Amino acid sequence: MAHDPAVTGYLFEHARDIILVIDAADGHILDANQAAESAYRCPRDELLTLTIFDLRIEELPRVTTQMQTAISRGVLFEAVHRRRDGTTFPVEVSSRGEVMAGRHCLFSIVRDISNRKELEREREQLLATTEHALAVRQEFLVIASHELRTPVTNVNLQLQRLVRLLDRPETDHAQLRSVGDAALRETGRLGGLITALIDAQVEKGQLALVRAEVDLADLVHDVVERLRMRVEQVGSDVSVEVPSLHGQWDRLRIEQVVTNLLLNALKYGGGRPIRVRAEAVEHMAQLDVIDHGIGVGHEDTTRIFGKFERAVPAHHGGLGLGLFIARQIVEAHGGTISLDSTLGAGSVFRVRLPRG
Repeated sequence: MAHDPAVTGYLFEHARDIILVIDAADGHILDANQAAESAYRCPRDELLTLTIFDLRIEELPRVTTQMQTAISRGVLFEAVHRRRDGTTFPVEVSSRGEVMAGRHCLFSIVRDISNRKELEREREQLLATTEHALAVRQEFLVIASHELRTPVTNVNLQLQRLVRLLDRPETDHAQLRSVGDAALRETGRLGGLITALIDAQVEKGQLALVRAEVDLADLVHDVVERLRMRVEQVGSDVSVEVPSLHGQWDRLRIEQVVTNLLLNALKYGGGRPIRVRAEAVEHMAQLDVIDHGIGVGHEDTTRIFGKFERAVPAHHGGLGLGLFIARQIVEAHGGTISLDSTLGAGSVFRVRLPRG
């Protein structure tokens, strides 16, 4: 059956893909359809003054090789084409040699694959994010199993020791109290770890708060006193410079923030002095926890507030949840938390809370 020239012309003009007829000898564009005018943002009469080399951004040898392959057996490849205004877009090209009116030509169907490339980028990004999340999850499971097992093991050992002491004819009550206190500390640590794991599962913006009038000075002194034994073990001198600052806060939650920041300073402060200071800044209460320890690099000052994120090797211990939970609590109060740190020179954690 013979081809109807009118039908062929209609299909050429109204095809959704770009269609180019190119001189196989010198690359000049002999014909182009409406889709080409739209894609290259260029009128047809101007397109017909160009060569395929004007549309391609790749080096000449590569384009020439693809043309030769298209002439001999046809070719399917991806490339990047240039529009009239200089912008570019990715394309998939199906090109093959044809003889038209005794002239060797390339008949090329060009498809804009910008959407496909965007989907591929999104898929790759999603894959990378998923792989990172799986790696973080695996690391967390290893750390969590270790961190949770340690206090359980210690409590078990302390209780075994307590039983042996009770079996003795003469019981040393001071020794019993020491063993009991040690067991209680470990159960407290275990409870804190479990609480951290539970808090970490609360979605952002869903943290329940019980607000009441709170004096920040009383709160900070209570936290420091509660951590007195830990402070003595580390050997850091903790100074408190917090005036009476009242605000409508959830006391237990803000205690959790201050506790997490102080424990962080004690862990990474290298036994050097730690300073806790606060002041009123307009309608906000600003609290700083300052240490002179190992510090973190500038690139990590935001990342470490993420869930299970740490800027130190795993052997330092911890679930990587303390700062994440602190941020959740502070933001639930409408405040902000930030870090200013220099690697090897210490850190300043700053919390700003609305007082109203």
